[in-house]
Amino acid sequence: MRAVLFALSLSLAACRPDAAEPEAPPAAPTYAGDFTPIDDGTAVTGFAAFRDTLRAVVARRDTAALLDLVAADARLSFGDGAGGPEEFAQTWFEASPEEPVWTVLDHVLDNGSVEEDGAVVAPFVAGFWPDTLDPYSTVVVAGRDVPAYDRPDGAEVARLSAIALPATAPGDEGWHPVTLPDGTGAVVAADAALSPVGYRATFWDDGDGWRLRSFLTGD
Repeated sequence: MRAVLFALSLSLAACRPDAAEPEAPPAAPTYAGDFTPIDDGTAVTGFAAFRDTLRAVVARRDTAALLDLVAADARLSFGDGAGGPEEFAQTWFEASPEEPVWTVLDHVLDNGSVEEDGAVVAPFVAGFWPDTLDPYSTVVVAGRDVPAYDRPDGAEVARLSAIALPATAPGDEGWHPVTLPDGTGAVVAADAALSPVGYRATFWDDGDGWRLRSFLTGD
């Protein structure tokens, strides 16, 4: 009898309101746009193989092999720089850039491409950007279910997919401030944000094989 009463008391305790499981916090809202990434370069003869080669060079941090893929007349600035492998080496390996070229190239090569008269421009936003969007105050989050946070390393406040958003300030220290569709300020990882005036590269085969022909930022 005591065993029965003990089991009954446990059952009643489990039914008390204070024993209920806490409610899960509401899910973060999801915002999706129609800025679907494109990768025209895959249909351009020779480019896909060249990009694979370049990705392998970047992965193993091979400076000499990278410079071999820079065209002799590659345009690397909007000024009067020498261009070509010489200026590339000075800019990325002899100076002190804010980011290593390997990180920048990863970002460029992993975000689609657009074909223009036989040349390939990457990332895709550098060759495909609507006139209705200000390129200086807008970024695109082209991935799927990309988390946005209230602050760096803070709480998740939204999930973003293929969407263009106002950029409230330049990216800094791995984060890019944006304004969500409901007006809320947030940040996304810098490598998730694409800008048409950020670093972009142009490649084509001028008869001497595929080469990097321009690597620019700004306008």
